Amino acid sequence: MPDVVRNVVARAFKSVDFPAVLKESVLRRQEGGNIQRLKKLGKSLEPDKYRIKLQEQSELIKCFYPTRFARIELPNGENYSNKQLEMLGKNLLLLSMNMTFLNLFKRSDQDISGFDFNFSMKMDHMSSWKKDSHELIRRFIKDRKLVKLARLPAPCSRIPDRIQYGFDQKAFNAVIGYISVTNESTVVNKFLREEITNPIARAILVR
Repeated sequence: MPDVVRNVVARAFKSVDFPAVLKESVLRRQEGGNIQRLKKLGKSLEPDKYRIKLQEQSELIKCFYPTRFARIELPNGENYSNKQLEMLGKNLLLLSMNMTFLNLFKRSDQDISGFDFNFSMKMDHMSSWKKDSHELIRRFIKDRKLVKLARLPAPCSRIPDRIQYGFDQKAFNAVIGYISVTNESTVVNKFLREEITNPIARAILVR
């Protein structure tokens, strides 16, 4: 995605109400589990294939706490809140999904510059979940076994799956946001397209 998209989205969320602050003592206590989450991310998304670097992992793990406020320091000295990165990642994923759909379906006379802007009409016959980008991304997270990515302030056994999945998606969005501001934009675009949105598109065609 163009750098301007990242900048606009990030600025839009400079002023928001934040939840309780994430404490360093929590990070120290949960360090082992967070390292396992990082390993699971690396195994599932294979960022190394795209020269994507999960930089400053001690900062990246703060993305796993969607119910807490954390200030995340970037290698270049800038910083964002985990909420800002969550919203940035969410919008980048949705933009990448739309770009994938523009290229997905058979071309028609109504295309503009080779893009199918009528793709939503060609999806009318599909199940409702196949037309919902948020639901598609949520299913992708489950299919890639990234459930329980989010750290929540309650035992897992007491959290309904529906609630856990929703917060997992927020944590995943924040991770994508972090990746996007710590790696080169063209590399990030390719990673999002080939590792996330193209597999999602293929899945809805075969299910």
